[in-house]
Amino acid sequence: MIHIFHGQNQFLSRQKLNQAIDKLNSPNFLKLDKKEIDLEKINNFLNTTSFFAEQKILILSNLFSLNKSQLDKIIPILKQSSENIFIWQNKKLNASQLKTFPQAQVSHFPLSQNMFKCIYAIKPGNLKQFNQLYQQVIDQEPFELFLYLVENSFRKQLQTYSKFVIPKLKQAYLQLIELDYHNKSGQLSSSKQSSLQRIIINLLK
Repeated sequence: MIHIFHGQNQFLSRQKLNQAIDKLNSPNFLKLDKKEIDLEKINNFLNTTSFFAEQKILILSNLFSLNKSQLDKIIPILKQSSENIFIWQNKKLNASQLKTFPQAQVSHFPLSQNMFKCIYAIKPGNLKQFNQLYQQVIDQEPFELFLYLVENSFRKQLQTYSKFVIPKLKQAYLQLIELDYHNKSGQLSSSKQSSLQRIIINLLK
């Protein structure tokens, strides 16, 4: 059985993927991301007799980011297999891509429009609009998801291009990592919502 998890809500899609894998409770699995996906590895895992009695689980991250020649070789092997195959993609797949596996169980995880707007509102001098959107997002969306998306946005800007001064952006990014750690370990002295808002406001000023 092939299971596909896709969409821009990477936080939730990863969470649901892990839950689905945990339910199978099998030690017999192979996990490959885009750089590791290899025809021989997949073929050997799926078609070689295993020492484990439990069913096999193959987990492929960003399979559809491979080039066409690679996909044309790998897809037939996946279609022929009766094992549990999980495909996770970090963005929304189009209709043509989804038709590749017509019998697959597909789960789509979109982001809300408010979430998009708030992320895009994080730009120099845009304090008023950000504050308005931030309140809506915090009231309606999971805090951990928004924090994850902001971290991801800052990290990408540090690696590519940003309208922010890089040292200031880097400082904000490191503060987000610290906030995430303190939130998960229960060490925050103030609310997580106000702590995140303060970090972003200082960046926007």
